Amino acid sequence: WEGLVRPNGSREERRGILGTRSRVMMAACAVAGVMAAVALLASDEAIQGPVSETMSQAEADHMFRHTVDFKDYPNWAKDTKAINAQGGINHGVWKYYKGPPFLQRVTMYSGNDVDISYSGNLVRRILGLPKNFGKWEGNTFLQNFDSQQMRFLESNKHSVLVIPPLQQGNLPLLTDEAKQRLIHYMAVGHNTLIVCGGPASVAFINNNLLPSDGGKLLEPAWTRGPYEKQEVAVGTPFQTLPVTLPNVMNHAHGVRLQSLPMEAKSYFETEGVSVVFSVQFAQGQLLFVGFDYSTLSKTWVKALIAGMEFAA
Repeated sequence: WEGLVRPNGSREERRGILGTRSRVMMAACAVAGVMAAVALLASDEAIQGPVSETMSQAEADHMFRHTVDFKDYPNWAKDTKAINAQGGINHGVWKYYKGPPFLQRVTMYSGNDVDISYSGNLVRRILGLPKNFGKWEGNTFLQNFDSQQMRFLESNKHSVLVIPPLQQGNLPLLTDEAKQRLIHYMAVGHNTLIVCGGPASVAFINNNLLPSDGGKLLEPAWTRGPYEKQEVAVGTPFQTLPVTLPNVMNHAHGVRLQSLPMEAKSYFETEGVSVVFSVQFAQGQLLFVGFDYSTLSKTWVKALIAGMEFAA
């Protein structure tokens, strides 16, 4: 650049040359800026793209190779059989026959109102429900009617929910939503709700399953047995039972026949008292087995087993 400026040139000439030099430098800076911007945009596009391939199924399986399937689900949603049935995992939408949650054909209520030390434990043994390492937990036991488990259970089909003998003065308190779930469980899916026991169990039925608008309620009653099988039992699972059921030292209880709803069926009765009856709820039914199971009785054990076949 210095060669372009004459030492003895005029002030105007030197000023013109300097202006030209400045414009050339500004143009060079602008070109450099454009090139830098292009490089920056290119680098941004590279950053926005995927940094790696998604983890493959084999890699995911390897990551969880020491993890038990369904471990993130609550105990009521699974059992040992379901955990071991690796090939039984289904895709698509949840149904009563696939999970998790996995539903069983037989579920037993085991809330705080149940005597799990004897009568409740005897019913559990009759139903063939195993405990989970000595604990009453898993998807074969229901501890709360107002629970997420019951929300799934009410969608079951051809199943049985058994409520063992309840204790007077310690009955479960159900919300209106829980009552509707129990009724829906029976009405849809050909399910059977079996209630065992005496006056406390009758009170549970009156409080939660029968109309609360002043309709007829069941009237607890007792009379000496034996209790005779009725004609309506023919063609039902009760057909193979003995012709009578014993009183067993006053451990059998019932309700007055005149207090039964019109759609009810009395299978075993005597002197105006029914100890085994059913009430239809649309597709399903409520089945009352009036024995407290605080003592062993071969005949009443068979009666409970036969009652479970109503949901077949």
